[in-house]
Amino acid sequence: MKYFHIQNHTSVHRLTFAIQFKLKYMRWINNSVSLLLLFLFFTALQSLAQQKTVSYLFDAGAVPTEKFIDVTHLTAKISIDPYRKIVDGKAAFTFRTLRETTDSIQFDLTDISVSEITIDDKPVNYHVNGNSLIILPGSQTERGKDYTLSIIYKATSSSYLYLSGWDDTSGIKRKQIWAHRPFSWLPYTDARLTVDMFVTFNKDYKVFSNGERVEVIPQGDSLLTWHYRMNHPHPFFSTALVIGDYDYRSFKATTGLPLEMWYYPEQEDRVETTYLYMSEMISFLEKDMGLSYPWELYRQAPVVDYLYGAMETTTSTVFGDYMFVDQRAFSGRNYVNVNAHELAHQWFGNYISHMAPKDVWLTESFATYYAKIFERSVFGEDYYQNERNNEFIETFEASVRDNYATGHSHGGRARWYPKGSLILDMLRDVMGDENFKTAIRYYLENHPYTDAQTSDFLKSIYLSTGLNMDWFFDEWIRRPGEPSFKVSYERITGSDKTDVTQVIVGQVHEISEITDYFRMPVWIEIHYSDGSFTREKAWVDGQQTIANIENTSSKGIGFVLFDPGRRILKKVTFDRSFDELSLQALRAPLMIDRYDALVAMENLPLDQKKDLLLNCYGKEKFFLTKSEIIKQLAGDLSPEVIELVRKAVNDSDVYVRRAALQHIKNVPPVLKKEFEKLLADESYINVELALQNLSASFPEETASYLEATKDESGWRGKNIRISWLEIAIENGHREYIQELIGYSSKSYEFETRQNSLNALKRMNYLDKEVANNLINAYLYWNYKLSNTAKEVLGFFMQENYSRKILTDFWKSNSWTKKQQKQLSVFFK
Repeated sequence: MKYFHIQNHTSVHRLTFAIQFKLKYMRWINNSVSLLLLFLFFTALQSLAQQKTVSYLFDAGAVPTEKFIDVTHLTAKISIDPYRKIVDGKAAFTFRTLRETTDSIQFDLTDISVSEITIDDKPVNYHVNGNSLIILPGSQTERGKDYTLSIIYKATSSSYLYLSGWDDTSGIKRKQIWAHRPFSWLPYTDARLTVDMFVTFNKDYKVFSNGERVEVIPQGDSLLTWHYRMNHPHPFFSTALVIGDYDYRSFKATTGLPLEMWYYPEQEDRVETTYLYMSEMISFLEKDMGLSYPWELYRQAPVVDYLYGAMETTTSTVFGDYMFVDQRAFSGRNYVNVNAHELAHQWFGNYISHMAPKDVWLTESFATYYAKIFERSVFGEDYYQNERNNEFIETFEASVRDNYATGHSHGGRARWYPKGSLILDMLRDVMGDENFKTAIRYYLENHPYTDAQTSDFLKSIYLSTGLNMDWFFDEWIRRPGEPSFKVSYERITGSDKTDVTQVIVGQVHEISEITDYFRMPVWIEIHYSDGSFTREKAWVDGQQTIANIENTSSKGIGFVLFDPGRRILKKVTFDRSFDELSLQALRAPLMIDRYDALVAMENLPLDQKKDLLLNCYGKEKFFLTKSEIIKQLAGDLSPEVIELVRKAVNDSDVYVRRAALQHIKNVPPVLKKEFEKLLADESYINVELALQNLSASFPEETASYLEATKDESGWRGKNIRISWLEIAIENGHREYIQELIGYSSKSYEFETRQNSLNALKRMNYLDKEVANNLINAYLYWNYKLSNTAKEVLGFFMQENYSRKILTDFWKSNSWTKKQQKQLSVFFK
């Protein structure tokens, strides 16, 4: 890794030589002067020794890309032929030059060919270098004056314009066109601009884009032109286009903001479940951020085969339709968190965009954080602590892979999303709630419709609150790593009979040029045997910190909590007795601290902890702690544990029932009737797990289990139906193989295809049709499906019989150069 250093450095050798020179040639100076010079010499050396070199990991993405022009407006007119995969367009950009002379202007032209370019209706020279369009304006431009650059173009097989269903001859697949970025269907340059977008398409489909819908204009008998307008400058990259068979509901949030929630006409019954808490989100975010929603309206639309969760294009979010759910699918993957995340981006990401790649955290960390605290407002504190637990897990998994900072352009998802969210939790804790909200409001109000850097946010904190948080940003944003603490304590009684609990905190993580000791305030709680506790704050700083907490009544210590609620992102080694862990598991006020005590007992003998776990289960209400207890007791078939599992299977919490299904795969006969109830569970995932577990545990009754679930399809990816087919085929019903194969074809969305291909892999079944579907899936633009297909291909290529089927299929078809390159991994 490369480092860069910030130094205040003077050459010791030069200073030494200069003083030696003076001593040699000025011997006539009296002894007192000589002593003074020697004193100054050693003082200078000591001063130099105290100079500190500060190191950071080198980051090529620390600065924004240079700009030669400022693009302020786009008028785009496009039409799309989905069958030929062609976009015909004209893009007119209003711009002004930023330099005294501008000899060239550059645009990205991925998958685009140009037929004509003019500036103020005058032709200009240009050339194309790879995906770059280089425009040569000559002497036509001067600094500060507005010009109109017009580009007439054609886009073919656009890499970022996704077409679905238009080549499906079965008519099953949804016909859609969508894009969450303008690349490859519009000439692109980095800009913040206003927009007039005109899209002409078949009148049987609706068109969704950014900003206000100004009008829909008939074009003959079969076409409509949809005109959308962005009135405020927004980041050009945050541009969307969706075309498909949709309806939408228009209504106003309680704040008065106009909303448009799009949906598939045949799935109108899912609107309320999918867009749950929509109005509440807007009210919550406006109140907590201190700034009203900064655009004219907000709309959303689900899209098929979406690559990620969602994308927050300005005013208009697109999201994966696998989150367009009914109530039974809600516990599998709902849209609430993602919805709040993308909505928060309308402030952090679109209203204010990050200026350089290193500042991505300003966009993603804030959106993740605000989604998390919104969910706390509707789902409660335990849910929030569970979300933070998941963020801890993902953050520390990333720390094993590499060592980038959150404020680094290579920080990656785990640092920009979960770690950044946890950092903002800590920042709010350290600053205090009102100071944090004041700083956020100031930052938003003083950077409207523009780009910002980390330094702008840090400056906003200082100007609005007077707090200097540079130390915090230095250890959590600019530098990589997380602290690792070793904690111990002892009870000390002084000669004057004072009673003190001495807590010793050592920082034991590796110290390097770029990761130092952390400095953070931390709460310490001493919980006494009588149920009372003392709570004090200490500042952890340096290699070791000692906190002395008075025990004025000389009470017995039950257990000690270092950082209750796990507010600091850290690893902790804290050796405690079973009695201490037991009291913490039973009495700690916060769910996450009780959970931590339970996890710490995971490797203890079952007979030592069994009674405690049974006791804890009866006291717990949240699924995370209950699930941990079920997991640790799963191997025990005693009557007490059987009764606990019976309660879990009948629990009102869908996640507790799921924990029983996940950890008790071999169903005890005494619980057979209880588990059979779950074949009709409200959760699709629970039904699938129940069908699998019961069929494996009681194979003689598989037929009755299949009969009970024969009409279930499931969600996501027809999960119940595909499990049903796999079990039925394995039990001799070969007549269902064709249905299972069909679900792997391009007629279905990517998750159904994934589930089908994985089932066929488990069954070790391959024929020519499966080979066709498998290779088609591998070449598909959805990387999740492609990755699954790659794994399945690798499996079948290991066997001679299946390898011949795949190789014969490959040889008998023609492939594009791009496809040939991708297939060369398997076929030579």
